[in-house]
Amino acid sequence: MIAAVNSARTGAVAMYVTAALWSRLLVIVTRAYAASRPGDRHAQHAFDLLGDPVVRSEIEKTGHPSTLTEAIALWMQCRGDHRRQSIHDYRDKQIAHWGTQKHTSPVINDIFAVTRATATALERLAQGTGIVTLSLNSQLVDYRDAANRFWRAQ
Repeated sequence: MIAAVNSARTGAVAMYVTAALWSRLLVIVTRAYAASRPGDRHAQHAFDLLGDPVVRSEIEKTGHPSTLTEAIALWMQCRGDHRRQSIHDYRDKQIAHWGTQKHTSPVINDIFAVTRATATALERLAQGTGIVTLSLNSQLVDYRDAANRFWRAQ
């Protein structure tokens, strides 16, 4: 693939696509943690709603209380993750707006770790509410197999 990109002199295009994918990932992850306002439909708002005992009691009737409790604990760990600050700052000052960053740019492994932790908390939330019963990993098997077949064919 690299040879094909180089021979076609499309390296800049590949760099732009890569940057767009990173930008999209950062926007998706950081918006999950946005301050909650009425009418919002993001993760933080869902967890804030669960702070209301009446709402939580209703959800637990059709969901799984222990899994919901686990989801809330995972979310609190995510909220307290120090790596989120540099990711959010990078998103604010390099992707959404131009400005001076307060923190150093995030390390790729930190972005992946925060993304995975966020996805895990949201997976447990979906399972705890009774909306989803499958795991993300069970869904990824077919995608990984297809990716492996693609790269072997190159």
